Amino acid sequence: MWKWEWICWFVNLVSPNPAERIRRYRRLIERLSREADLDGGWWRVFRDYPKQAASSTTVLSPGASDQHADESIAVVVQGPVVQRDELTIQTLQLYRQTMPHSRLILSTWNDVSPELRAQIESLGVTVVTSEKPPHPGPHNLNLQIVSTRRGLQEAQRMGCRYAMKTRADTRIHLAEADQFCRDLLNQFPVDAASGQQKRLMVLDFATRLYVPCHPADLLMFGTTDDLLTYWSPELCGPEMTFRVCDEFDEMLQQATPEIVLCRSYLQRTGAKPVDDLPAWWEMLADRFIVIDRDMIDLFWPKYNYNVDQRLSMVWDNGNMALCHFAQWMQLYARRVKPSVTLDQLRRQRVHDAVDEGSSGPSSGARDEAAAA
Repeated sequence: MWKWEWICWFVNLVSPNPAERIRRYRRLIERLSREADLDGGWWRVFRDYPKQAASSTTVLSPGASDQHADESIAVVVQGPVVQRDELTIQTLQLYRQTMPHSRLILSTWNDVSPELRAQIESLGVTVVTSEKPPHPGPHNLNLQIVSTRRGLQEAQRMGCRYAMKTRADTRIHLAEADQFCRDLLNQFPVDAASGQQKRLMVLDFATRLYVPCHPADLLMFGTTDDLLTYWSPELCGPEMTFRVCDEFDEMLQQATPEIVLCRSYLQRTGAKPVDDLPAWWEMLADRFIVIDRDMIDLFWPKYNYNVDQRLSMVWDNGNMALCHFAQWMQLYARRVKPSVTLDQLRRQRVHDAVDEGSSGPSSGARDEAAAA
C-alpha cells in the first residue's frame, strides 16, 4: 500500500496546480485500467459524476405544472445530512431544478444545526426532524424506518398522492425522474386484490432474484399511503442482528433489513407467505416494478463507488443475482419460473453459480464481489 501512497505523494508534489494534478491522475487511471485489462477477463469502465448540482438530461416541462392535485409528488430525502462536498445540499439544489413540480422534504435528525437547517430551507425544502431511536437496529434499519416514516408522514400531511423515498447520501441525475417514475407506475396497474393502490417501484440494486422478500430499499416510489404502510413496521430490538455470511442458508437467516421490511409489510397487509422462489417471483411480478439504476442515473458515493460498474456483471450470474428491469419484464409478461429451488440454493455458498450449467462468477470474481 505504501507504494501507491508514494505515487500519489509524487503526483501531488509535481502538480501544484489543481487542474494539472487532476489531468495527471486521469492519465494514471487510464494507464492502470489498460494494464488491468490485459490480464483480466473484464473491461473496466469509469465515469465522472459532478459534485455540484448538475443534471444529465434536460427538463422538458420547466414551467408551471399542469398536473392535477391527485397526481402531486413528494420527494422524501431521508437520513443525516452529508456535508462532505456538500453532497446533500447540492443534491437538494439539483432536485429543485430537475423536479420543479414536486415537494421536497428532508427528513433528518434533531441534531442538525440551525444554520444548516436554515440554509436547506432557503432552497425551498421542507425540513422535518426526529429523535434517534435508542437502538439503531441491524444495519441501522431503525434509523431508516424512523426518518423515512417521518418524511412520508409530512408528505401525507401536504396532500401528496405519490412519494419518492430516497437517501441523503445518493443523487439522481435524471431530470424529471419523479414524473418518469409516476408515468411508468401508471403503465403497469396493480391488481386491486393486492390491497395496494399502486405498485411499489424499487431499484435493481439490491433486489435479489434468488433471495425471497429482498426488494431494494435504497429508493422506492409509490403512493404515499402505500409507502407509509411499507415503512411502518415495529422497530427492531437489540436481539435482531446481522452479519455477513459465506453460506447461503446462513445468510437467509440473518436480519437483513430488506427482508425484515418486506416480510413485515406482507404480513401486515394480509399477503400470503412468501417461502420459496416461485412465490417470490410471483410477488415481484404482481406487487412491484424494478427499474435499473441507469434509468434514473443514480449515483451512490459509498463503499467502493469508484468501480461500482462491476457490481452488475459480477453479481448477476450467481445466487445473489440482481433483478433488473429486463428480468422483471420476463416475470411480469411471461410469468417465467425459477429453474432451481430454494432448498438447492441453501446447500451453496454465497455468490455460487445457480446451477452447474450456468456461467456464474468464478471464485476470483466472487471474492472480488464480496470484498466490494
